[in-house]
Amino acid sequence: MVIAQRSQAYLLTYALLLLSLTALSAPGYAAVSAQLSAQSIDELETVRLNIKVTETRQATTLDLASLEKDFHVMNVNTMSQSRYVNGRGQSWVEYQITLQPKRTGSLLIPAIQVGNEASPSLELLVNPLSDQARQAIDQLVFFENEVSSERVYVQAEIVLTRQLLYSQGVQLYSDLPGAPEIDNAVVLTLGETTSGTTERNGRTYGVIQQRYALFPEESGQFEIPGISITASVRLTENGRVSRKGVRIGTDTVTVTVMPVPAQYPKDKPWLPAREVRLLQVVTPENKVHNVGDTLQHELLIDISGNVGSKAPPLELLVDDRQFRVYPAAPTINDDTQGSSVQGARLQTNSLVPLQQGNLAMPEAALTWWDTETDQMRITTAPGEILSVVGEALIPAPPEEDQQMLSKPAQPDTPTQTDRDVIDAANTLSWSEIRPLIATAALIGIGVLLLIGGYRAMRRSGPLKGGRSAKSQLFKAFKQADPQQVHALLPVYLASHYGCARSEATQRFTASSSEARNAYQELLKTLYGTNAASSMQVNFQQLRRALEALDREPQVIGLEQRALPDLYTQPGL
Repeated sequence: MVIAQRSQAYLLTYALLLLSLTALSAPGYAAVSAQLSAQSIDELETVRLNIKVTETRQATTLDLASLEKDFHVMNVNTMSQSRYVNGRGQSWVEYQITLQPKRTGSLLIPAIQVGNEASPSLELLVNPLSDQARQAIDQLVFFENEVSSERVYVQAEIVLTRQLLYSQGVQLYSDLPGAPEIDNAVVLTLGETTSGTTERNGRTYGVIQQRYALFPEESGQFEIPGISITASVRLTENGRVSRKGVRIGTDTVTVTVMPVPAQYPKDKPWLPAREVRLLQVVTPENKVHNVGDTLQHELLIDISGNVGSKAPPLELLVDDRQFRVYPAAPTINDDTQGSSVQGARLQTNSLVPLQQGNLAMPEAALTWWDTETDQMRITTAPGEILSVVGEALIPAPPEEDQQMLSKPAQPDTPTQTDRDVIDAANTLSWSEIRPLIATAALIGIGVLLLIGGYRAMRRSGPLKGGRSAKSQLFKAFKQADPQQVHALLPVYLASHYGCARSEATQRFTASSSEARNAYQELLKTLYGTNAASSMQVNFQQLRRALEALDREPQVIGLEQRALPDLYTQPGL
């Protein structure tokens, strides 16, 4: 009996000992607390929310989405610590969250979930700034946001110019965001982010500028989202100088995107642009070719205000009884270094003549929509007749077809009504300009013209009116810089004639033989590949031709000048 009682006592003592050891070794339950660095702040100030989780050293990622309604989450720091006091270990994780309020008033900081626990909710009072302080800040740092147009056609170009202006003493805490991310739109960066100085209301500001080309893919309301950055400004209030953290942003910009116009032909690919140019050439540029020779046909589509991929392929519509055509993959380029996108598509075909005689190369034509004048246009590149000799590789076509085959095909040939809006053709004869186009096309004339012209324009600075353009052009004459002269000349001519640059250049070359010869020498110097390209431009001759425009303002228009024959007829 005594032994049994002692055994029960031993068992009870052993059980109590196990319970004590278990209690000592078991971890404590985690506790979550929260505290604000201040209970009341001004609307431009920040506050730090401290969340402490005890009895753990394992940090976790917090879900802070509930804070974004009333606050900008500026920063999150996480610290894990542990210590021993009187032989007992303690550990905890602390989260420091920096918040900037989005509005004034009494704001609720909701509970934040940490593992299985949640922090307590807190209240913060945000006081509004005085009108004087707000006006001072608005003059210290601000954005200027501008779009090229508030109404555009679908797939047409919108140029977004974003400028941040800041005065002395302003500290920027972050770089400007990059290109806007917009669904159902193509976005291209124009040039590089630039910095400099400017003036507003008699005050000098530093300025950071970004430019983007946007091409909306759907009609309707097109939204360009706003951006924001953080900065620090120095304010003086009631004789006290203090530094305030501010958030500067842009508003969302809404642009109306119009559908394809009803009058645009349904069977033509939609191409909105500011200007479209066509150049086509056949090389080698011999006067006579042999049957079986491999010729090179190149067609350049040059677009101002859209990307090269928007240019539709133009089929070379030669008669298959006269030629074999072997197309190559097109080359597409986009020049984004200027203030707008310049797209180019170069189509190349190997061409083998199968018959002797005068074989027709057709005119090329492209339908597009002029976004500046809001009308349809058809741009053309003239065809030509190739003289081919030798024994035919296939039987000749019937005699009654000979006359038809000797005439260039007319794809997309415009009607008389259409020709009212067709771009003016080159005023120089095909025999005069063909060598220039041939050599230039082989080295990518379209892309080089665009890149060279824009770089020269960027070096010469902004042009404001004909007087400024003329002074910069005559300065380029003195510097004997043919590339800069080539870039500035169309700008001055467009101002002089009051029309598009391409038409103005054509009118100038039609004004006199001196103007035409001087301009040809300029092109040969820039883009020639033979010995002629080494000649020096006669700048004095070009300058005299320009000065003659002031003495003879009435220039023969394109509609008054008969174009020369595309080729010399046999026996003449």
